[in-house]
Amino acid sequence: MPDYNEQTGQFSSWVRCKYIGIDNPRPALGTPSVTFAEEKVIVAEGEEIHRPLGNLVEPFTAENAAEVFDLLHPETGEVLGSMTYQQLYVALSSAYLHVATKRDLVQADPPPEPPAE
Repeated sequence: MPDYNEQTGQFSSWVRCKYIGIDNPRPALGTPSVTFAEEKVIVAEGEEIHRPLGNLVEPFTAENAAEVFDLLHPETGEVLGSMTYQQLYVALSSAYLHVATKRDLVQADPPPEPPAE
């Protein structure tokens, strides 16, 4: 993911997202949300120091479903397009179903045993 709030000088530092968590409770039990765990990276004399900063939590609600954000290339920061929160929720749900289906296919049809020598 791209670095955020980069500072240069005697020391270099930036903020980055280290971990992304998705909470997807049943509708009666809460609101789906995404949590971004941020850290600050400081480079001093060639050594990287990582300091946790806290979490940003963004719910998926009817009120923000149509909110649009830019899709940025993870290495260059180039804008590749845009997406709504609803599209993100659909993409994450679809990615889960894709990965779960791949797992289930492997379990249902294990690779053949190598021939005995």
